Amino acid sequence: MIECPYCYRVFRQPPEKLGARCPKCKMPLYEDPAKRKKNPEKDYGPCVQHPEAQSVARCSRCDTPMCQTCRTRWHEEPVCPRCVDESIADDEPSPREAQLQTKHAWTGVILAFTGWMLLLLTLAPLSMFNPGPVKPIILFSTYFLALGSFLPAIFGLGYAASAIRLRGDHGKLATIGLASAGSQLGLALGIFVLNVWHN
Repeated sequence: MIECPYCYRVFRQPPEKLGARCPKCKMPLYEDPAKRKKNPEKDYGPCVQHPEAQSVARCSRCDTPMCQTCRTRWHEEPVCPRCVDESIADDEPSPREAQLQTKHAWTGVILAFTGWMLLLLTLAPLSMFNPGPVKPIILFSTYFLALGSFLPAIFGLGYAASAIRLRGDHGKLATIGLASAGSQLGLALGIFVLNVWHN
């Protein structure tokens, strides 16, 4: 049996089913009213949700005044319950998720671009007009660059795929990195297979 310390209504449901707030007055069920701050440090006016209560802060998103009961920390910001509900309904990513997605997306694009540059450097010596046989040093550096172009493309593919799985605003950038790294790997493998088959 649980009694609300504010409206004194008695509830017979288990705490897990009842929740942290009183279904009638929406005040905290497990908080001692005597321990609550009576006077906030700054006057924000009355609370929007509870007009009889004095506000202690403003919502960092919608700027509405909140009392001690309404104030909630969401993603390290003081936020009102309505904004929390909207954030959950929109499946909004946390700032850490969004920052990590941005980092992984840009890393994937840069590594894919590096793989393409190494592959183009590989093709450049072979595409030059040279009537005689290819020098061994050019052939060795060409194979070395060809094998070296796989590494950044593979890592770029992994970073881009990781960025796509994360939530945030850089999904298109991550998709560009994924497509670039994948096409580079496909072309490099095709050239390698054709070279082995030809020789």
